[in-house]
Amino acid sequence: METKDMHLLLALARETLEKTLGEDRSNYAKTIENNPSEAMKARHGAFVTLRRKGSENEGHGALRGCIGYLTGTKPLWKLVQDLVLEAAFEDPRFPPVQIEELPYLSIEISVLSPLKPIASPHQFEPGHDGIILSLGPHRAVFLPQVATEQGWGREEMLDNLCLKAGLDPSAWKDPDCHFETFRATVFSEDD
Repeated sequence: METKDMHLLLALARETLEKTLGEDRSNYAKTIENNPSEAMKARHGAFVTLRRKGSENEGHGALRGCIGYLTGTKPLWKLVQDLVLEAAFEDPRFPPVQIEELPYLSIEISVLSPLKPIASPHQFEPGHDGIILSLGPHRAVFLPQVATEQGWGREEMLDNLCLKAGLDPSAWKDPDCHFETFRATVFSEDD
């Protein structure tokens, strides 16, 4: 993905959020709609993450919302518009974003590669691969950057992935556990 497309997607996400809260007057959506690049038209899985800006004391970098789809359901630029609103208003872990928070939020977008099944959890590279764990009705995902952000190695990441799925931390060792990996192009307003 070209840098200009990354910048345009970030501007579009910001615009969508600001317009929803009654703050923005720009029109990146119209710009993209009139002449979308191939990257904008492609159907990829994607995640939008909202983080707090400010000093460490003010919770800089703290998660404020994150929602995504593992596979593309619509053109990327339209998916990003949906995801930024879902991250801001529908992430059940957080109250809805308020207008006064806008200057203190940073947007990060992760555009995913196609999912790849792996036979063993030892076949993924923490910090490079995102991973999906499925066991019966339980499922959880970590984006590639989670291992680096948390300082986790493979086993610690797998233990925490199990906890996220509502399983015992060692459930990843169960032979019925299935895994998929993916890579992501990650970019943010802080880059």
